[in-house]
Amino acid sequence: MNDKKYLARFALLALFSLSIPAFAATDTSVTLDRPGVGAHEIKQGDKVPDEYKRKELALGDWKKRHLSAPDENQQWVEIKDKYVLVNIPNGTVKQMIDKSAAHK
Repeated sequence: MNDKKYLARFALLALFSLSIPAFAATDTSVTLDRPGVGAHEIKQGDKVPDEYKRKELALGDWKKRHLSAPDENQQWVEIKDKYVLVNIPNGTVKQMIDKSAAHK
């Protein structure tokens, strides 16, 4: 009887420990702390500051970084520890990937 309780607890612990890294890799927000504006969390669907819509900040080597090809009016940019797919005309975040997860 005690073996069954121990086994059930071990299985539950193993399940939770496996889900923690998976959750951490899917954290899809980044906090920008900008002078004069303060801290602001950005997540999918939000708009990025205008500077991230500039072509100069686009990641030209997105393929090497294991990112999907951006559409015609999109570009990948790097914001802190994330790769962010931005819709250029309106600055909307289409996708956000943790850098460590993208290289796997």
